[in-house]
Amino acid sequence: MRIDTLWQQFTYHLRIKRRSKNTLAFYDVSRRTLARFLEEQGIEPDTATLTVSHLRAYLLWLEEQGLGPGGIHAHARGIKAVFNWAEKEELLTRNPAKRLELPSLPKERQPTVTTAVAQALQKACKKTEQPLRDVAIVLTLFDTGVRVHELIGLKLEDLQFERGLVRVMGKGAKERYVPIGSRAMSAVSAYIRRERHQRHAGVFNVFLGRSGEPLTRAGVSIRLAKLAKCIDVNREVCAPHAFRRGFAVEFLRNGGDVFTLQQIMGHSSLDMTRRYVTFLDDDLKAAHPRFSPVDNL
Repeated sequence: MRIDTLWQQFTYHLRIKRRSKNTLAFYDVSRRTLARFLEEQGIEPDTATLTVSHLRAYLLWLEEQGLGPGGIHAHARGIKAVFNWAEKEELLTRNPAKRLELPSLPKERQPTVTTAVAQALQKACKKTEQPLRDVAIVLTLFDTGVRVHELIGLKLEDLQFERGLVRVMGKGAKERYVPIGSRAMSAVSAYIRRERHQRHAGVFNVFLGRSGEPLTRAGVSIRLAKLAKCIDVNREVCAPHAFRRGFAVEFLRNGGDVFTLQQIMGHSSLDMTRRYVTFLDDDLKAAHPRFSPVDNL
């Protein structure tokens, strides 16, 4: 079977499963990247001739192209997902990705928004073209931990402030309700009353650009990058997902439990949520004198 044909059938599978546009876009990029490698190397793009050695060479080629460890790991996961699915569906008699090992990832701590950074960003927002909107974005991201696509997807009807909740549509079109605090609610309300001007009556998204159209992922990232520059920190420190990490860390630091955090963040497994405990080294060190078994003998 031609690899393009296999990938097309896998894309149909993803659509039936109602996977997000971002997921579909990722697999399309992965397909085109693999096709370029096979063409450059003169390898027949057919599942009958593709081997695990070819796939290992592909991962090394990605590194030569300048892709970082996280990107290479993502492409490897994508390949394994496609071929494992094809084997399960009995489209293949031989799975070339079965023995493909996922590359190890460096155990570097990812950038995280802190309370000090969040406060500095609020001050920086006052000098922007749409200060109320930008403050509302910063506080909503930091107070709810929503993903950037969940933020830009928020509609006016999703704001259930009388209940202290916002309704978000997460990965896989999974709906959930996320708590939001009074300060963030006040910031969003002020933006809607005084600064939000939709281009036409059919625009229901909460956060809009200067044109009155819904903000895009890129629009949010660019805005946060500019704010990061204003407070003299690296843009990675203020990236949308850094707010998500920051929310999780502060939630746990302030006494929240991982089970509640899992529900708020929309994680499918508790293992994903437990990763944020590793950000609490200082807290664990501070707690040790109080709970040390030996010191309390």
